Amino acid sequence: MHSFSLLLLGFGPLALAKTVHYNWNIGWVTAAPDGFSRPVIGINGEWPCPQIDVELGDRLVIDVYNGLGNQSTSVHWHGIHQKGTSDMDGSSGVTQCPIAPGQSFKYDFKVCILTLSSMSKALTGL
Repeated sequence: MHSFSLLLLGFGPLALAKTVHYNWNIGWVTAAPDGFSRPVIGINGEWPCPQIDVELGDRLVIDVYNGLGNQSTSVHWHGIHQKGTSDMDGSSGVTQCPIAPGQSFKYDFKVCILTLSSMSKALTGL
């Protein structure tokens, strides 16, 4: 009986895993990150960008639309290690093709490792 309980405890995190889904429109917004107002890249009209709420084992799905109009982009995930899904780690031209203006891309990966500095940022192509 005890070994069966321990076995169930070992699979507990997997049973609690969920799919977390976001829809993002990456576009230009006006903000003043250093006190001087100017165009910056925002998500869904917001800057700073929205928080992502996930836990280890969750599946993260983010549908991204590039609304920048004049710039390709991708999303690079700081602190969310891409174990087996490096093609979802948006370094434009390095691990992922850039998302062209007016185009969409679906990020879909399992959250395996989070660090205290987990964050994401949109990158523009060169």
